[in-house]
Amino acid sequence: MLRRSKNLCLALAVAALTATSVAAQDSVAGEWIFSVTSPQGIIDVDFVFQQNGDEVTGSASMPDMPEIEGAMLSEGIYEDGILFFVMHVSVQGQWFEVEMEADVDGDEMVGEAYMAEMGAAPFTAKRKASD
Repeated sequence: MLRRSKNLCLALAVAALTATSVAAQDSVAGEWIFSVTSPQGIIDVDFVFQQNGDEVTGSASMPDMPEIEGAMLSEGIYEDGILFFVMHVSVQGQWFEVEMEADVDGDEMVGEAYMAEMGAAPFTAKRKASD
């Protein structure tokens, strides 16, 4: 009986460690480069995501588009390999919403950006290598 209890404790400890390492890998936190295909061509967007449980926050910048005055994220959620968030973009004093949804596979994403005025645009994304 004592031996069975020790084996059960060992098995539970291994399971807990495995679950912790898988959960740590299942995150979108970090720096990403999105390449969005638009009618004007490819637009690169740099994102930095923070994650707390399934809640995602972050920031975006578009260095190649000086007309973009600001970008904020809201409603971010990452669950079951799917990332969703709304990006609020300011152009010439007007704010636009872009809904972003992606399937995440490790350090890569594939998804669509949807803006009511323009429809859907496909994108791919890659996590930047950490230094």
